[in-house]
This record gives sequence, C-alpha cells and structure tokens, in this order.
Amino acid sequence: MVPRSHFVSRVLLLCLMCSGWAPAQGVKQAQAPGENPSAPAIEISNVLFRYTDDLSILVIRLQGKLIPTSGHTVADFNHPESFLIAADSALVHMSTAQLSSLMNTYILVSPKAQIKNVRISADGNHLVIRGTMKKGLHIPFEATAEPSVTQDNRIRFDIKQVKSAKIPVKGLMDTLGLSMSDLISQKGLTGLSVDKDSFLIDPQTALPSPQLRAKLSNVQISGQSIVLSFGEAPAKLDRAQPSRNFMAMKGGNVRYGRDEMHDSDIVMIDTTPADPFEFYLRQYKRQFAAGTIKATSEMAWRAYLPDFAKLSRTARQR
Repeated sequence: MVPRSHFVSRVLLLCLMCSGWAPAQGVKQAQAPGENPSAPAIEISNVLFRYTDDLSILVIRLQGKLIPTSGHTVADFNHPESFLIAADSALVHMSTAQLSSLMNTYILVSPKAQIKNVRISADGNHLVIRGTMKKGLHIPFEATAEPSVTQDNRIRFDIKQVKSAKIPVKGLMDTLGLSMSDLISQKGLTGLSVDKDSFLIDPQTALPSPQLRAKLSNVQISGQSIVLSFGEAPAKLDRAQPSRNFMAMKGGNVRYGRDEMHDSDIVMIDTTPADPFEFYLRQYKRQFAAGTIKATSEMAWRAYLPDFAKLSRTARQR
C-alpha cells in the first residue's frame, strides 16, 4: 500500500502539472524596437492597468515602447493582442489578491485544472498558497514558497513546505522518486516549468495581452504585494507631465477608435490623482467617452479620464 503522505504528494504534483498554467498557444513574437519605426514610446506612472474585470496589476513606473506583434503594423487599442509592451525599465506591484485572481481566472481556468479556489497571502518573505485539489475527492492543501529570479528571466518559487489533509510533505520529487518525465508532458507548458521542488514562472507570458517584454532584475515581497523590477535602473519619469498618474505615448503610430495618430503625442491623465489611475484597455472607449479630451496647438491630445471603477453604471454600459 502506498503511504498516505506519498499519495498526497503525488496528487498535488500531478494536479499542478495538469493545471494549465501556460497561456494559450500562438502568442506572436514582437519585432525588435529598432526594426519598427511605427513603435511609439510609452511612459506609465502610478497606473492600475486592468486586463479584465477580475485581473489587474499596479504599474508604479514604466518606460519602453509599444511593439506591434507579427501580422500587425501598428499598436491598436481596439485589439490588445496587436502589440506588446517592451519595457526598458519598470516597477510593477501585484498584490496577493491580484495574484490569486490571476491564478483563478487565467492560469487555472482550463477545465483540466484540478487545483481551484486558490488563495494567496504573504507571510514575511514567503507566500502562503491555499486551495483545493480534485483527485476523486476535493482535498485542501497549503504550501509555502519563496520567490527569486533565475538567470534566464523567470521567477523561481521554491516550495519550502506542503501540507495536504494536515499531513506535512517535504522534498516532494525526491520523496516520490519520480523524474520530470513521470509527472508532466512538456507540451503546452510555455509559461511554466519545474526544477526539483521549484516552479519556474515566466512573467512575460503569464498575463493576457498586451504582454510585457522586459528583463526581470528583482522580485521581492513587500507587505501583501509581490514587487517586480525590470531593467537595470529605475525609470526616469517625465516631470513635465501635469499629474503623477498618467500614461503617455509619443512618436510612432497609435490606432484608437476609428482613427490613427501618426507621430503620436497622447497623454491620458487621471482626474482623481489621490489614488492610482485605473485604466481598462478593453473598455477604454467608455473612459474616453466619460472624460475630457483637449488638443494642443500642435494637435497633441491630452485626455483627462476618470478611473474605470468610478464610471457610472450608465457610462459602463454605453
């Protein structure tokens, strides 16, 4: 008879490997910034960038370019998959609640996922991951993990402890005596790999479009947030902007609504700067409709926009 601790370990690992962590196939590669003259520069400061109703990240600062994906010639706000954000420097915060949402609504959304109801919190410099795994029965589990950066631009989550059905499990793979090939198929695992008792996550493919392309330089836990630093130096923000909460695009081409701006000069400015500027790309038209757009003498746009969450119910349904 297989010892209960061995059985629980095997179930947890198999569930993780079958959970559909990798994003959908067919992500288009970006062209190098220097190869595309239509790529506008982008600068972001204190923006809650919303991907979906349930998924967002807080961009403290970012400088880079909007790079059209293959098959597209311009960054098109009507189609988030039409471009990538190639950051030279960035600082991004993801709260444990946001990370839990990412797991439940995107990474583990596949019907094959056997881990559900993930709840993540921070305890010092560790993450505490709780959830349920289904293997015949719904079995609760709890794991602690410590993040670090690998040399190949991924986040390593070292699993320090796992409890399932109140049974502690250590040294999962060594205890089971299983190899990688015994546990997983490499097909479709673009965003996830496993190294002994560690999970390796690629932050550049872990989010929906528009995806981020940047060199990950540091990861740490601060309070109830994971702090991701990209690039070798902090972004130097444009102090000439009228607000500390903004998104600015300059140069190159940007398509929005029915129009396309050449040699773009667009700044989206928060009308309530006491908190971060919440920008929902897939619903940006509603924010523009509820905001105020002014043109400068050089036909640059300055859009003063409300946070998406602060739109009235009528404005959200237009």
